[in-house]
Amino acid sequence: MKVLRTGILLILLSVLLVLVGGAIGGRGGMQIALVIAILMNGVSYFFSDKIALNPAARSRSPASSFRVYTR
Repeated sequence: MKVLRTGILLILLSVLLVLVGGAIGGRGGMQIALVIAILMNGVSYFFSDKIALNPAARSRSPASSFRVYTR
């Protein structure tokens, strides 16, 4: 279900971007916006975990974070 929802959101983002490109630049603007949408959605889909996670993030053990693990 999450993959389907993600796919639908990426498609909606692409359609919105292409429509805005068409409104601004006509047919050429739509083509440029389509290329941008494909690149942006590809990066979003394949690299979202690296984008969302902080590189400095550390895993915590129950001993170092007692309050977090006891809730």
